[in-house]
Amino acid sequence: MATRDKKRDRATANLASVPQGTPATPLARGFAECPCPKECTLHGDCLPCVAYHLRKHALPRCRR
Repeated sequence: MATRDKKRDRATANLASVPQGTPATPLARGFAECPCPKECTLHGDCLPCVAYHLRKHALPRCRR
C-alpha cells in the first residue's frame, strides 16, 4: 500500500509539468479502456499518469 501512495504522491507533485490540453480520461485519448495494467494505482487517471512518467522523461503506456 505504501508503494501505491508513493506513486500517486510523486504524480501529484508533478502535475504542473503536464501540458495544458492533455486529455484526462482514457476515452478522451481514444481508448475504450485504460491501457495501463489494472494493478496500476493511476489506472484510468490520465493526468497523474502523464505527470508521473514525465518526471522520468518517459511516455505513459497509452502513448508508447
